[in-house]
Amino acid sequence: MDVFGNLPDGLDPGSDSGSLRIGTVVGVNASARQVQVTVGASDPLWVPAAADIYVAGAKVRLERSPLDGGRAYYCLGALDTQPEIVTGTVTAVNAGTGTLTITCLGSSYTLPYVTGTYAVSTAVHVLRSLKQFGAPVIILGPQGSYAGDGGTAGSGGTGNPGQVVTRQATISPQWSGSWRSAYSRWDSWNTDRYGGRSTLWQGNGYGSGPMTGLATYGDQIVNLGATSITSMVVTVTRADSSVSTGKTPTVQPSSNGVQPGGAPSVGGATSSGAAIAPGQTTGVALNSSVFAGFLAGTYKGLATVGTDYAGFYGTARGDGMALTIQYTVTV
Repeated sequence: MDVFGNLPDGLDPGSDSGSLRIGTVVGVNASARQVQVTVGASDPLWVPAAADIYVAGAKVRLERSPLDGGRAYYCLGALDTQPEIVTGTVTAVNAGTGTLTITCLGSSYTLPYVTGTYAVSTAVHVLRSLKQFGAPVIILGPQGSYAGDGGTAGSGGTGNPGQVVTRQATISPQWSGSWRSAYSRWDSWNTDRYGGRSTLWQGNGYGSGPMTGLATYGDQIVNLGATSITSMVVTVTRADSSVSTGKTPTVQPSSNGVQPGGAPSVGGATSSGAAIAPGQTTGVALNSSVFAGFLAGTYKGLATVGTDYAGFYGTARGDGMALTIQYTVTV
């Protein structure tokens, strides 16, 4: 019996034994979380990929298998950073659904938007999702009322030390869940559906008793090192399908940076987004009066405090309660 016949192939003798390769993107399948790549003159190959923004022709880092002849089996990310905020042009204002239809990156999209004044043929700033490989997910505002991305946290300095620059960061909650005040306990409502334990509920319905959701961000906001905050928008997606009519998400700052033992502590101005049906997403722009509290670390979380019974995705979804912050920093 040939005991060696089924052994996997290793690297060819004398070939490069490095674990990384540089490849070129030729296709993107965001729903399958895969990119199609070539290495040199090789045939195109589909491989799983880390969350990043991928475009055809871009260079990426590929991890090789020490077996199977050194074949690339995973994409670690793009070599060059692509912008998270891009420009789109409004083609239709859909007031009834709280969405705009835009052209962006060569395609048409219908997206939720942050409250503002919009008109057909005007330019808008559009946020792309790393988790969805760069797909546009929400409109941040009309061009001219939003300063855009001046870099990301940790991206290094500029050529003018001591200058104030604008940056943008999107942070995800480190924990999320819901408090049922009638039972004085966390995470005991619809834990087997609608996003499970981490979903943020608000309101009172179907015997739930009053509920408050909470998303905690820890020290991520303070660690930005911002000198001021100029915009905060939280991405909210409806998780439940109890009724098909739109439900309005209402959020309020919380001092809790981690899950508290009891009820969440809330304070400051509340902010509400557009009413959303099951599966729809909206951006809730926080009231500017709460920015100083987040800057100082007084607030480290967001609670859902509306009376309109609904559940919203938390950590179970990549962009659930993701907080996009525009801020200034001295470099």
